[in-house]
This record gives sequence, structure tokens and C-alpha cells, in this order.
Amino acid sequence: MDNDQNNQELELAAEEQPTEESPIEPRLLGTEGSIAHHGIALEVFGKGIVIIGKSGIGKSEIGLELIDRGHRLICDDLVAGTLENDQVMLSSPHEFGLGFMEIRGVGFINAQYFFGKNCICPKMPLFIVIKLVDYDMLDEINKDRLKQLIREVKIFHKRFPLYQLPIGANRNLPVLIELIVKYAIAREEGYDSHQAFIRGQFDFMQGVLK
Repeated sequence: MDNDQNNQELELAAEEQPTEESPIEPRLLGTEGSIAHHGIALEVFGKGIVIIGKSGIGKSEIGLELIDRGHRLICDDLVAGTLENDQVMLSSPHEFGLGFMEIRGVGFINAQYFFGKNCICPKMPLFIVIKLVDYDMLDEINKDRLKQLIREVKIFHKRFPLYQLPIGANRNLPVLIELIVKYAIAREEGYDSHQAFIRGQFDFMQGVLK
């Protein structure tokens, strides 16, 4: 595999659109156990998440805000993943980089030094992946208000939800990421608020038509 192909897998930079029958992204799997390059892994509400997106889109700054809100950093930039007991475990690929983040315009910071030792999570099972995408992705939603930007991604032959989050001015991204995690937890527990609304709307329209 050449470097360009390898980088595409590392960054999950596959832009081909899945079909409705198979809404699955290509594998998020790199070399030497790394599952994401240009990503940040955090523990949010007790769940391991990876935020990915193109370089410079603001992942580390969002991660910094989430840490400030009480969530914990697993690693920044290069995310390592290993398969343990049928779970994909997230961790820093290098011990020296544990707790360090690159904040553009400031430099490398030690999150533990500034936010305390409790802001670091050395290892956590992967729960979901969140992909930051350009704001114009919302055009799809404006055409179909019931459409969701949710796909799946394969990592170590396991499937995980991939939530696409359009970025833009005046969007409170840390709060939206917290909401996505809460929504994903609810779905795992059997409650999908989006589908509940659609069913309620359908039942209402059926009543009106009768």
C-alpha cells in the first residue's frame, strides 16, 4: 500500500457516499495499531469517543473545551487502538505524548498540568466516532429534515456508529458533541428520539386522514 492510500485509511478520508442499503464507511484502520490520524480521543460521559476531521478544522480546541467541561483526554492527534476482549481500546500510541495537546498559536500544552491529573484517561473502549464536516453538509438536511447524518465505520472488523457533525459559526460544538454522546447512549439503551418523533408524526397524520 502506498503512502497516499495509507493516509486515506488513517484519516478516514473516504468521501464516496454509501448506499441506503449499506451506509458503511470504509475501515478506520491504520498501521501499527493506530486507528486515526488527525483525531482526538476523549472520555465523555464515561464513553470513549474519537473526533476526526481534516487537519486544522478545530478538533483539539473542541477537545480542550470538553476537558474544561469536565470530560477526560485519552490522546490527541494520533489515536492508537488495540483489540482486547472483543473491544477496541483507545490509548495514546506513545507514553511521552500522554496528556499533551497541540493548540495552534499556543503550542504543545500538558493538559494534566493545567487541568489536573483527573483530566487524563489512559485507556477506554471505543463507543462512537464523530466526524467534523463542512457546514454545507447541512444542505442535505435542509432538503430532507428527517434525514440524519449517521453512518457506520468498521474498525478491526467491528462496526461503530459514525456521527457527522457540520461545523460553522455560532454552533456550540462541545455541547453538540455531548448531545451526540447522550443520543448514542439512549439508542444503545433502546430509545431513539428521532424515530420516536417520526412514529408519532405518522400516527398523528393517520388519525387526521381517518
